[in-house]
Amino acid sequence: MGAGGSTGLEARRRNKEIEKQGLADYKLEKERIKLLLLGAGESGKTTVLKQMKLLYGKGFENPGAEKGAFLTNIVTSMRELVDGTDRFVPLADSGLKGARNTIEQASDSMSGEIEFTDDIKDALIALWNDEGLRETWEKHRNELQVQEHLAYFMEKLEEFFEKTYIPTEDDWLRNRIRTTGVVRESFVLDGVEFEIWDVGGQRNERRKWIHVFDNVQALIFFAAINEYDQRLFESNDVNRIDEALNLFENVANNEAFDKAGLILFLNKSDLFAEKLNRSPIKYVDSENPKNSRFEDFKGPYCPMGEPRDSKVWKEAHDAGIEYFESRFVQRNHKPSTKSIYTHVTNAMDKNNIDFVFGACKSIILENMLKHVGLMRG
Repeated sequence: MGAGGSTGLEARRRNKEIEKQGLADYKLEKERIKLLLLGAGESGKTTVLKQMKLLYGKGFENPGAEKGAFLTNIVTSMRELVDGTDRFVPLADSGLKGARNTIEQASDSMSGEIEFTDDIKDALIALWNDEGLRETWEKHRNELQVQEHLAYFMEKLEEFFEKTYIPTEDDWLRNRIRTTGVVRESFVLDGVEFEIWDVGGQRNERRKWIHVFDNVQALIFFAAINEYDQRLFESNDVNRIDEALNLFENVANNEAFDKAGLILFLNKSDLFAEKLNRSPIKYVDSENPKNSRFEDFKGPYCPMGEPRDSKVWKEAHDAGIEYFESRFVQRNHKPSTKSIYTHVTNAMDKNNIDFVFGACKSIILENMLKHVGLMRG
């Protein structure tokens, strides 16, 4: 009897907790959740936001609007690549001076709208087919400020120059338009409204970040792990991941986000995997120490040219991701009170982003419940 009464009291108490939890969940679902996307320039924030628009929003609207931006990206990258042949592997064909001049002139006129002329198309094709330029692309593009999807765009160049061509979703996702100012989008996922804020990641844009720090329930920080061998667009002396680490440290320990869920996206995992067997994570240059990077990485290392399906490559790949995750997590000054939830992401993979953001939604709601005292921390 006594035991039965005790069990009944416990059941009623538990039911009240469940009802209270249900009410809290209901309130959270009625609340608009402010989610902030932060990260250095070219970390993939805007691409993930585009994927969210495809998954949960209005999709790919006005596909023809960005067509001019495709040509701008292609021409500026080709100009940088051609200039790179002066530093690395010279153009094999000495007769390409005219093509080079055409691209230089088009690049210099970027302030105006570039026309899709046959001269520009022919110059792009001739330069891209040059052995010296392609070797510079294959071996030295990490040392240049070129679009990572240039090869994709060059494969479709003939289509882009057709007047009737309409860009596809894949084109749109790969197209790089630098975020300036603040972009805000709203989506509803499983009955919960998310207000997502994306702000420019370049150094000259970060002064605007402070204006969106109020009332943030969750923050996703983007770090492009493929950029371990690349330098900043703004400063050629700074490694991009070093910049991301310092930026993450400032964000993660900012008092404005003490109650916000903090999620770390180790992004561009596809490009990280693609370059691992041609560019080492650890690099030591005794003659010029400024060129050295991640000397504390203990491996296992990936031999250059190692097949991607080998056990050696897989072990090196996993070790690299674990290393970079630990480097970021170590920058959290409040590990006892501030949790960091890490996901390895590929911004180009819609299914990956859908799965990861679903997991993020659960993390965000759980964190909000914790801070209103309805869950044990």
